[in-house]
Amino acid sequence: MPLIDHEARERETSTLEIPFLTPNDWMVEVQDEDGARCYPLTDSPLVFGTSLQCDVRLFDPTVSQRHCSLEVGPGGVRVADLHSRNGTFVGNARIREAWAGEGAAVSIGRSSLVCRPQLELLHEGGVADPLPGLVGGSVVMRRLSALVRRLARLSAPVLVSGETGTGKELVAHALHALGPRVEHPFVPINVAALPRELVESELFGHERGAFTGAVRKRLGAFAEAAYGTIFLDEIGELPLDAQPKLLRALDGYDVRRVGGSAGALHARLVAATHVALFDCVEQGTFRRDLFHRLEVFAVRVPPLRERRGDIAALARHFLKRMEPEYGRVALAPSALARLVAYDWPGNVRELRNVLYRALDHAAPTRVLHAAAVEAGLARPSEVRTDLTPALARSLVLRHEGNLSAAARAANVPRTTFRKILAARAP
Repeated sequence: MPLIDHEARERETSTLEIPFLTPNDWMVEVQDEDGARCYPLTDSPLVFGTSLQCDVRLFDPTVSQRHCSLEVGPGGVRVADLHSRNGTFVGNARIREAWAGEGAAVSIGRSSLVCRPQLELLHEGGVADPLPGLVGGSVVMRRLSALVRRLARLSAPVLVSGETGTGKELVAHALHALGPRVEHPFVPINVAALPRELVESELFGHERGAFTGAVRKRLGAFAEAAYGTIFLDEIGELPLDAQPKLLRALDGYDVRRVGGSAGALHARLVAATHVALFDCVEQGTFRRDLFHRLEVFAVRVPPLRERRGDIAALARHFLKRMEPEYGRVALAPSALARLVAYDWPGNVRELRNVLYRALDHAAPTRVLHAAAVEAGLARPSEVRTDLTPALARSLVLRHEGNLSAAARAANVPRTTFRKILAARAP
């Protein structure tokens, strides 16, 4: 019998109108605990549930035997709840019936359904199995996988772009791991973290005594990578005076170490940026010739809001990683619906942080409800300065030793509460 999410029932609405497009053919992207797959949609209802008699059987204990149906109509895709226990959500609204358009995410139980045009499966580059290290089997991520797998076999530079927190370094790792250079080093460098005066030395090396503080010879990141891959994150932060040397290296010429001799560099370059690099060219902060040399191949990592169907799988992944600290915790259907409805400006990294805060707010718990997710989505408030160790101990006594309840009463994170509790009273 499915678990009942009473919290969600209270927010049920009747029919929800959603903006839509009108492509000729539709498909639905399904993700549950069994993985990801796609099914065509027609003008006949496609029934989803756990029963063997359903058109699409889901492997999810919080989904009803006959949970909902999807069918193509004149207004897009009609979504209908079939009197399910835990409800059908479009966005953050529990619905009885709704019209959904391109990219609309439907949450049922702990599973996701995303409506898409079938043309997406006919994308020029095709689709492939998800990349190692990247969670999610959505169509957009499988298209990304097909592109990365194709480029991994090559040696030309790749420019990876995407918003902060989308997983650009994981894509760079996949370009290395899936290619012929996998037996050689992968050397990551965050350009933005390098002191401006040491950028050239860090990338290309220096001889002992080449400058004050150079007490020993350094090979540099390119030489350390040898025949492997060097990953330059935040390439847009590379100082202008270091850019000609990088351009020379990419053009296959020997590059001189600081205070030393020249040598050939053989590593493949993968660069990443979260800014529009062409805008930097127009502003004069990035060389045009280097830009065109870097963008031989370009890979765009989609933001989380463009792959909402992956949110359930990502949430399960993060909750699993947090088990050593919080125990085994499952998402309530209403909690997943709230996560799917949010726009995630900080992308996957923000999702991880929100789940961490939600768990800390609700602990100890076995099921994470929407209220805890709301607490996790709230921006962390300033830490109280009036909470003394003595007051913390009195709150623990008042709540019969329950640290989580005492921390909530004090309106501070549980980890902060523990630190205050452990401190000695002045």
